[in-house]
Parts: sequence; C-alpha cells; structure tokens
Amino acid sequence: MLSRWIKIGGLLALVSIGGAAVLMVSRWPFTRDIIVRALQEKFSSTVEVKTFHGTYFTPGCIAEGVTFRRNSDRDAQPIATIEKLTIQGAYWEFFSTPKRVRRVRIEGLRIFVSPGSERIGNAAQPAGSPEQSALIIDQIIADGAVVEFASSEPGTKPLKFEIHKLTLNSVADDRSMSFRAALLNPKPPGEIRTDGHFGPVQPQNVGQTLLSGSYVFQRADMGVFPGIGGTLSSAGKFNGVLEHIEVEGSTDTPDFQVKRSHHAVHLKTQFQGSVNGMDGDVSLQSVHAQLEQTSVVSHVEVAKKAASEGKTISLGATELQGRIQDWLRLLSKADPPAFTGAMNFRAQVLVPPGKRSFIERVNLLADFGIDAASFIRSTTQENVDNLSQLAQGEKKNDDPASVVENLKGHVVLNHAIATFSDLSFSVPGALAHVHGTYGLLTEQVNLHGTLQVDNKLSRGSKGVKSVLLKSVEPFFKKKNAGEIVPIKIGGTFSHPSYGLDVTP
Repeated sequence: MLSRWIKIGGLLALVSIGGAAVLMVSRWPFTRDIIVRALQEKFSSTVEVKTFHGTYFTPGCIAEGVTFRRNSDRDAQPIATIEKLTIQGAYWEFFSTPKRVRRVRIEGLRIFVSPGSERIGNAAQPAGSPEQSALIIDQIIADGAVVEFASSEPGTKPLKFEIHKLTLNSVADDRSMSFRAALLNPKPPGEIRTDGHFGPVQPQNVGQTLLSGSYVFQRADMGVFPGIGGTLSSAGKFNGVLEHIEVEGSTDTPDFQVKRSHHAVHLKTQFQGSVNGMDGDVSLQSVHAQLEQTSVVSHVEVAKKAASEGKTISLGATELQGRIQDWLRLLSKADPPAFTGAMNFRAQVLVPPGKRSFIERVNLLADFGIDAASFIRSTTQENVDNLSQLAQGEKKNDDPASVVENLKGHVVLNHAIATFSDLSFSVPGALAHVHGTYGLLTEQVNLHGTLQVDNKLSRGSKGVKSVLLKSVEPFFKKKNAGEIVPIKIGGTFSHPSYGLDVTP
C-alpha cells in the first residue's frame, strides 16, 4: 500500500514538474528573439548580437557583441555598442506583474552622439505621462562606459565622457530611478562624483523629466580654456527638470591665473542659478566671488547666441569693497603690482566665442573708483610726489604726501585696448582730469588732460626750469580755484612718465 502511494506521489511530482517546465518554457523571457526585439522596440533601432546563450542556475542570458544602429546599414557608424550584456532574473519573478529583472550588467558600453543624430528612445510612445511599466529592473551596472559627442567642426576631436562607475536602481518607464556615478569630465578635465534621482522620463517632452541630486567636482584643469589657468574644485546640489535645473554650490581655485600675467591668485565663489540640460546654457543669477581680499557680486550667463559657433559669456559685476592690487596681480605682469589702494566698480562684460586669446575677446564697460592709491616702485612714486610738491609750491622733502586720491572714471575695453573718459584723480595740491587709452597687451599708456593746481608751477622751481615754466604761464587758463595746465601721461603701466602737454 505504501509503495503504491509512493508511486502515485512520484507520478504526481513528475506531472507537476513537467507542467511547470512547459509553463516556464512558454513564459521564458530570456531567448535571443525576445531580448533583441525588446531592445529594438525600446531604443527604436536595429540591434545585432554576435553571440547569445541562456543561463539557468541563475535564470537569465548573456549577449556579446551587441550593436545598435539607426538602420541596417553596416557601413554607418552605430549609435552604441556593448561588449557584453548580462541579464539576471529569478524564477519566482516569472509570474509577477509587472515583470522584474534583478540585475543587468553592461560591459564595454560606448555611445556615439553626432550633430543632428537621432535620439535613442521609443518615439512611438503616446503623449502624456508614461504608462505603467511592464518591466522593472532592480539594478543596472554600467561601469567603464564611454559617451562620445562628435564635433560639427572638421578636424576637432570628439568630446569624450569616461564613466568609471555607474549604477542605476529601480529602472522602469513609470517611476523615478536613483543613480550614482563617477566620471571624467572632458572639458575642463576633472573627476565628477554624483548621485541623485532621475525620471520618470517624459517621452514626448524629455526636457520636463525630473532630476535632482548632488555632485563633487575635483581637480578640474582650467588650463584647457584660452587665456586662463588653475585647478578648480566644486561641490553643490541640483533640482528641477532637464531643461531648467536649479543649481547651487561653491568653487575653490587656489591658483587661478590669467596666463599672460603668470601670477596665481586664490579665487572662491558661491553661486545660485539654473542650467538647461538639453543645450548646456547656464544662467547664474547670483555669484559671490572672493579674489584674495576683494569681494565681487555678479550675475553670469553662458549661452549660445544666434549665428555663433560657440557660447557667449555675459556678466554684470559690482565690487563694493576691494583692492586694486588684487586685480593688478591677476591681470598685469608686474610683480609686485604697480600700485595699491581701495577700489570699487560696476561693470558689464561680454566675451564672445572665438579663437583669439581671452583678453582680446573681452568687451567691458565699467565705472570705477580707487582711493588712497600709492605706487610701489620708488621712481614712479617720486614722480607723483614731485607733481604734488610742484602743485603746492613746495621744495622736495624727505617725507612727501605719497598717495593718489579719488581716482575714478569710465572705461570701455575692446580688442585689449582700454579707452578712458572722464578719468580724474587728485594729489595733495592738484586735481587732474584726463582721457586716453591703455593697451593691456603692450602696457602702453597714452593719457592727456589738465591739471588744476593750487600755486603757480614756477614757484616750486629754480634756475632754467623756473624760467621755462614762467614763459608758458601766460598760455594757461586761470580760474579762482587755481591754475589749470595741460598734462600728459605716457610710458608703460610699470614705468609711467608725467609731463606738461605743451607744444613749443
């Protein structure tokens, strides 16, 4: 009797196992045809697989030599290639709704993006919110992936993003996925670590796809940009949709420099603004910059303008408390800077794209003021001191007044030439009003104007010099406040020269 029940039990077990096997085969999701068809539908492309085999101890499959093409043309560059695609599932998930896959591992992924290329994605999805997903992937791992953006300019190397680590969790059409990535940013080159949430993807309006997270950007080499250098680090967070991502963070560049000056300065910033993740345009509504001991508040926009090949930088800046020597150290070759003093300014800056050096592309419109300025070089300061003594009718002494006060004016910078208008400054006993130009590349000074003095110039001179000055006094205009004489300032910024602008 017992043996009969054992035989019946064994027979039932065999029938059950057989039935389950037939059912599993009919529902087995890891066949070559099913995987290829699913990939083609998902990415709207032609998919080729060199080798394929299933795995059964852990249900799944392995596909090698996977190629995605826009069409069946084998001579055209593929959209993407995968060296090895491993899909792992679980037996108890075969009968769940929606279907689930435990893990997908992608090895040797390369994505190629060319100008005007079609997006990888399912263009046939209907408008509106994503429908309930038929498949959930618990985890996707794509370490070692590479994304290449081809340039529209002939002979230009593609922009290559090397993704060292990439993990996506809870991937499905109808939900947000979490991500964690570490990658090499191509320009400026540096390491980025980021994590956050992305999605669900809006198929008919990708720009409205939600995105949030944080990032750390380290060892970014600013030397790849024309005219500047330094190693930047940055950290911050972001939130919004792809076409309008709100960002806030900070940067630290301890060795920032304008290359022509060869002087490094410490530059720190804190910023808030937005980024368009679809075209890369940046708008920073608030940037607080600290350059050595100088503080600047500004707003910045980096965007592509009509008919331009690159992006234009627009900046409005206000400095309420700063030092002229910090700016001179950044922009001038002189070491130490030619003079020191407290400074403030308001400026509008425009930097169009192009192949010329940074300093030649900058367009600037500014009003500025410098107070209590003193010259570092003894010969330059001596000239200023003598001008002051002469204006006051004094003889040379060992302890002259040694500052230029209330230096202020309006400047326009274009093609590396600064043009000054309404530039004025005072020294004890004299007030000067000048106009003219200064070459940032040549450091040549060419200023002309008038000097209003408290005393007659000849009073502070002796001998032949006094006679010459007395001989030109009748030609000078006179007002109640004192004598007004024409002057000129020439030479270079480091070695300026001062004199009377009088034609014999």
